[in-house]
Amino acid sequence: MILRSALADVLTAFSNVYSGWILWNLFLAAVPLFLSFLLFRRNELSKTKVWGAFALMTAVGVVGLWPRLPRIMQAQMRIMGALSTGDRTVQMKLGWWVLLMGISLAMSIFLFKREKSRRTILWWISLVAFIAFLPNAPYVLTDIVHLIRGISSGVLRVWVVALVFIPLHAIAIILSFEAYTLSIINLAAYLKQKGSEQFILPTELLLHALSAIGIYLGRFVRLNSWDLATDPTSVLVTTLNTLTTKRPATVVFVTFIILAVLYWVMKQITLGIKLRIHYSKQGVDALDL
Repeated sequence: MILRSALADVLTAFSNVYSGWILWNLFLAAVPLFLSFLLFRRNELSKTKVWGAFALMTAVGVVGLWPRLPRIMQAQMRIMGALSTGDRTVQMKLGWWVLLMGISLAMSIFLFKREKSRRTILWWISLVAFIAFLPNAPYVLTDIVHLIRGISSGVLRVWVVALVFIPLHAIAIILSFEAYTLSIINLAAYLKQKGSEQFILPTELLLHALSAIGIYLGRFVRLNSWDLATDPTSVLVTTLNTLTTKRPATVVFVTFIILAVLYWVMKQITLGIKLRIHYSKQGVDALDL
């Protein structure tokens, strides 16, 4: 009875407070990581690893998307209703979405089948998609608001917060930021391979800046990465307004500093672990160095 009651408390907390955001945000964080391997380290991966990672990422995304299906279905019904009335704007938007789906399909085929590092138009489009989705990884840092909301709602019991949701938050934040770190490390390795090592630091700083802007637009303006494709004009205007207003610009700058510092720390940890694994394979104990 005690175990059943405890499980009921946890399930209630998930249903009323979190609604699957953890898995959905982890899926969004995995998208740029997955793209970074396909774009910058494709030759190092076997097809089995690629398809395995894709299947796992898709499964996480489906489970995370499940609680949002009612809202998605309602939005689709509104679009169908507008189409039935002959709304030209909706027709044009739907045509644009179909074109984007075609481009996405072509990108997928190209990225999965290519064996050599060829920078075609699809490669560049994929790079834009990588940059557009990259802010989703560090965005999880701001999801601490869910924990605050859960604590203040009175729905969560103290033990559920301490033993379930604080560890879940910590794991989600670490995994998502590690995805951010690995994504940029993969790009840095690609630049070094191409003989452009001098561009690594400027590129890292630029990505931190773009991610800081993306985090602000996502958290406060409630834009999504795919809005860059579906409604680019609105995204451009909103971004310009953000960068020319004092308060948003301050928040973006502080976020940039936080991302740069945390990235540097996680980069040292990640490369240190990689180096230790390398030495271990050679039979060298890191304690002897």
